[in-house]
Amino acid sequence: MSDPDHFKKGTEVEVSSNDNGFRGAWYAGTVVKSKNNKRSMVVEYKTLMADESGTKPLRETLDVVQLRPLPPREKRQVDFKFSDEVDAYYNDGWWEGVITGVVPGDRYSVFFRATREQLEFSRTELRLHREWVYGKWVPPLQEQEEEVASMLKCEP
Repeated sequence: MSDPDHFKKGTEVEVSSNDNGFRGAWYAGTVVKSKNNKRSMVVEYKTLMADESGTKPLRETLDVVQLRPLPPREKRQVDFKFSDEVDAYYNDGWWEGVITGVVPGDRYSVFFRATREQLEFSRTELRLHREWVYGKWVPPLQEQEEEVASMLKCEP
């Protein structure tokens, strides 16, 4: 669930859609204004256009539960491996998928459950998948395991 106070005018966000063909994707946008006592927001997309010529960014009024802040950047380069949950940049948005293969040339095969497609991506087109839950980013399992391991090392 998203806290409406995270989404003031000018805040960069990612937007999810439940429309057919768009489930599992997150699109970049900017909050233009809030409505209905901050329960919904007008968002202008960065990569989705309202016109055929691609000159006018699409604007939509969205429920605050469809928004999340931009995910944090990784502190170091990620070496993806089989079964890692990732977001892949594809068709103007970030799509949730899973690594199904490591391909020579720093490339990865990714399966998308929502569309049942498997596509290949470079490392620069991937990021670790994270969830925005109760106003915080939930780190991937790998980071949680590293955190637990470092805490165990510190115990007397």
